[in-house]
Amino acid sequence: MTHNDAGEAAEGESLSASFEQHLKVWEGRAAEALAGTGSEGLAIFAGELLCPERDDLPYPFRPEPWLKAWVPGAAEPGCWLALVPGRRPRLVFLQEAGFWHAPAPDPDGFWVAGFEIVYARSSAEARRQIGPVEHLAGLGPIPGGSAFASVNDPAILRRLDFRRAVKTDYEIACIAQANDRAAAGHVALRDAVGGCPSEFDLQQIYCRTTGQTEAELPYPSIIALNEHASILHYQRRDRSPPTNLYSCLVDAGAECNGYAADITRTWVGANDAASGTFAALCDAMDALHADLCAQLAPGLDFVELNERAHRQLAQLLAQSALVKCSAEEAHARNITHSFLPHGLGHLLGLQVHDRGGRQTDPEGTERAAPHGHPFLRLTRRLEAGFVVTIEPGLYFIPALLAALAARPEGRLVNWPAVERLLPYGGIRIEDDVLVTAEGAINLTRNALTRADPVKTVTLVE
Repeated sequence: MTHNDAGEAAEGESLSASFEQHLKVWEGRAAEALAGTGSEGLAIFAGELLCPERDDLPYPFRPEPWLKAWVPGAAEPGCWLALVPGRRPRLVFLQEAGFWHAPAPDPDGFWVAGFEIVYARSSAEARRQIGPVEHLAGLGPIPGGSAFASVNDPAILRRLDFRRAVKTDYEIACIAQANDRAAAGHVALRDAVGGCPSEFDLQQIYCRTTGQTEAELPYPSIIALNEHASILHYQRRDRSPPTNLYSCLVDAGAECNGYAADITRTWVGANDAASGTFAALCDAMDALHADLCAQLAPGLDFVELNERAHRQLAQLLAQSALVKCSAEEAHARNITHSFLPHGLGHLLGLQVHDRGGRQTDPEGTERAAPHGHPFLRLTRRLEAGFVVTIEPGLYFIPALLAALAARPEGRLVNWPAVERLLPYGGIRIEDDVLVTAEGAINLTRNALTRADPVKTVTLVE
């Protein structure tokens, strides 16, 4: 047995005990979502391989998230799942015969005992194996869905999306294991950055360490050296290393059974021309981040926590002499928005930006993002079982700084100090945190401690 095989076997053993209860919880949620719709059950389609126009090479496959909620090991193109509350779930597993590609291996693992599994050799046969569908509500990218009672009924999806915010023990375990995989990758990059490799090389190291291909990662890794860290979703990955390394921001995750981890770290390079200013800012942001994580508890309004993050960032700007006014004035005049344009965090689970973050009830009533924070994805009050990201940032984004300079508030900024930090791009620190009845458990910090007991944000002191 290889090391990877042994690891997967251990993961399966630890997950099997909670998976049966997970299915029961989701059966109840499905029944609730179907109530009053006239549908007896759900038919979930995994999706199929799709090709660009005028091409026969498919895009990387991204399965329907709701299939992953029930079936962790069958996220293969062409598979179907029929769910009728009170009956055993029926998985139709497509194994097309042919010689161009290897067929999907038989489903195996801790989860298969919970399903009736039937096999199909073609897409048409897989569709027939579901059985009669006129009383089933279809979910997913269903081809020719007119025979179903409904297809992607918004009422059903809203109810499921609202409930998915509270994670089962199985889901929490999957997210924790995804954090373990991602943490190993982050530790490897922290150790590699000192040798000044390129962004492209760092991505290869990350994939090799996590054991996941780029297509298997839950989102494209953001590996940004120097000023590239000021681009929030930087995607270029230069092949050549920079002449001087000032900073490295890595936002990269991993998956376990379809559940995501989402971690960001920022490190300081050896060429800290600002005489340690950026390293001090990294340490201050790490302390700010830890304080925000410690405040998570059931009943906390995430909108208010987002506002607290801006008040604390204003204090940091004032204490670091990046502004020439008090923290109170910097916050009141919205100066922090130019240094932190994104929201504080979001729900995490089957998707990196899990659905339902702005819903206030199962019927789909939404609480909009507050004025001045349009990109905040989570506006709910926290509940035990939520897994959320906490990701404050401090960026030096030329376009936003230019806009700030043109405002009357621009006179309150210490521009020489800010301009010295432009080569560093910015700072983001992001952890995945489980809300519990007693407070919070930081899944990311725990995973990083397991990966490497030496905890550090910077490469140089």
